[in-house]
Amino acid sequence: MRESAEDAVVLSGCGWVTPFACGSIAEVLTAASTQEISVCSGGYWGVPDATVEAYATLSKELRRDKGAWLTAVAVEHALRSASLDLADFDMSRVGLVLGCGLAGQIGMIEFANEVRGQTPRFVSPIHFPQTVGNYIAAALARGYQLRGPNVTLAGGLASGIDAMIEACRLVVSGRADVVIAGGTERLSEELALGMSEPGVVLSEGACLFVLERAEHAAGRGVKPLAFVSGMGASGGGDREPGDAGSSCLVSTAGVAKADGVFIEACIGRCIGAGGAAAVAAAIAAASGLAVPVSPKGESTSVSMRSFDKTVRDAATASRRAVVWAGDEGDRGAALELTFLDSP
Repeated sequence: MRESAEDAVVLSGCGWVTPFACGSIAEVLTAASTQEISVCSGGYWGVPDATVEAYATLSKELRRDKGAWLTAVAVEHALRSASLDLADFDMSRVGLVLGCGLAGQIGMIEFANEVRGQTPRFVSPIHFPQTVGNYIAAALARGYQLRGPNVTLAGGLASGIDAMIEACRLVVSGRADVVIAGGTERLSEELALGMSEPGVVLSEGACLFVLERAEHAAGRGVKPLAFVSGMGASGGGDREPGDAGSSCLVSTAGVAKADGVFIEACIGRCIGAGGAAAVAAAIAAASGLAVPVSPKGESTSVSMRSFDKTVRDAATASRRAVVWAGDEGDRGAALELTFLDSP
C-alpha cells in the first residue's frame, strides 16, 4: 500500500484497556510499570469489573456486557487521544472494525449455562444477542450511533491487525472518513482453562486506533501517531511480515521474546487485542516511552530503545517498523508503520 502523503492512512489516536490500566499508550505504559503483576484465581488477567463505574456515560446496553463495555472504554480513550468529537461528523462516514479471536463464544457459554440452570422457558431473551459473534460491534454502533461500515473479524492472534488492515482499505476506498479499529477480547475461567499453555498467561483487554487519511487528520489539526506505509499477511498480501527491509520486526506471536517481551509482561497474551497492542508497542518505542519489560511480574521501567536494539534502530534510524501478529508457523498479518519525527 503506497499512497501519496495526503492520501496515506494515519493512526491519529489510540485507546488501550488492560487489566492494570486504561487510557492512551503513554498512560497505560506509565501505570503498568508501577503495577504488581500476578495471576488471578481464574487463571488469567482480567480487567477489573469496577472499571466500568468510571464511565457513566456509556449506554445501558454497553454497561450490561463486559466485552462490550471494555471495548467501549477503549473507544472513549481512542477518541480522546485523537481529539475527535463524533458530534462533528456525518455518522454514516464513521466505521468500526473489531478483531475478536473468540467472537461470541463467551456469550454462547453463558447463555447455555443459563438454559441449563433455568430451563429454556425462563431464560431472558435479552441475553441471546450476546451469542452472536458481532454483538460487541453492533452494541457499539447503537451506543455511539455509528452508521458507517461495521465489521467483526476473527483471526486468532492476528485478529487485531486484520481489523486495522480492513480499516485501511475502508478509508482508502472512500467508504469511510474515520474508522475505529483494533482488537478486543473478554475471557472466562472455562475459556482460560481450555486454552491454557505452559508459561503463557492469558489476558482480557482491548486496543483500538482511530484511522483516517493524513489530509483529514491535518484538517483537524491532529498530529498522527504513525503512518501506515504497508500491510499484508503471511502467505500472501501486499507485504510478507518477514520482508522488513531496514525496518524492525515487532512480534506478538505468543511466547515472550526479546522483541515482544514487554507486551507479554504488560497485558499477557490477549488473543484478539494482541496484534493491536504490538502496534501500540512500536509507537511507544518510536516515542522513547518507558515500558515494563519483565515477563516474570517484576515491575521494571526501562526505555525500550535501550532494551531492544532492533526497535531502537527503527525509532532512531529507519523510522519504520513492521508489526506482525499471528501463530508460530501459521497465518499472520502485518502492518508497516512510518514515524516522521525523531523521538
